[in-house]
Amino acid sequence: MGAFSGGLSFRQYHVQGDLPASWPEKYQVEIKRLVHTPIDPANEEDRSVGWCNAEFPLDVALDEQAWHLNEYIVLGMRIDTLTVPGPLLRLHTEAECRKVQAEQKRDSLNRYERAEVKERVRLHLRSKMLPSIKSIDMVWNWTDGTVRFFATSEKANLEFMELFEDTFGLSLVPDVPFTVALNGRGVTLTEAQKAALENVEPTPFVDADTALAALQG
Repeated sequence: MGAFSGGLSFRQYHVQGDLPASWPEKYQVEIKRLVHTPIDPANEEDRSVGWCNAEFPLDVALDEQAWHLNEYIVLGMRIDTLTVPGPLLRLHTEAECRKVQAEQKRDSLNRYERAEVKERVRLHLRSKMLPSIKSIDMVWNWTDGTVRFFATSEKANLEFMELFEDTFGLSLVPDVPFTVALNGRGVTLTEAQKAALENVEPTPFVDADTALAALQG
């Protein structure tokens, strides 16, 4: 979602560091290394994160033509999740417990037996389920170092920063007024002004009594 369709909410970053020599070839290898891998229902993982084609999340055959578009690097961060909903698990576990009790002519199962049944049922349900799929677009203008990631949730952005830095070997700095001013993008500050900026404190626009009255009212 984001770059090609859907909402236009995003967080913007600036890349710290320079592109390496022959970066398209190097990044092709790294993108392939961290391409999205589907969840194996037989394993215990319930979440998988990796790169995909920004225009079609199921496409993970990422050659350079798919992600290098003129002065932009465009990728999707695909997130798959595979979890059995709690109410569904409880319902099927109870049904299986009743079946076992009937077969063994017992009135109840102890907690260890119920736990074993629950785990068996969970694995069975996992094997029949499809994971949910979400893709979030990333657009990087490699000529000016600007990166836009089309999600605002803290968790998604932290996962994105980790994946980006692991893939490209470059750090991301959030583009907020403080970092923009401190790094001299669009403004020129003296060293004294930079030092003062690092020590600024929030200024309340409502006095404490008014804020307290609003909370209590």
